[in-house]
Amino acid sequence: MNTIRFNRHELFTEDWMNYHSETLRVVEDFHMSRNESWFNAVYNMLCGIWDGYLYTDLLESAKQLGLPTHILQRIANTIRFIEINKK
Repeated sequence: MNTIRFNRHELFTEDWMNYHSETLRVVEDFHMSRNESWFNAVYNMLCGIWDGYLYTDLLESAKQLGLPTHILQRIANTIRFIEINKK
């Protein structure tokens, strides 16, 4: 599991903070709707973004977990934003 380090405080605007917070909520809601715990490796990787860690296998892990397309798209958008704008 590799990581890309970035400065989330410099990179994320308020809009991106809200976007990522909403992504975490929809992941939680998805798991709750299936009566599952959302405390898993993918959720942990998503939380790592708050600390400036982007796990390179995040999207693939989310796909393997079976997250729906609309959540995968949110994750892909965040990954793309970080990769393009990281310092």
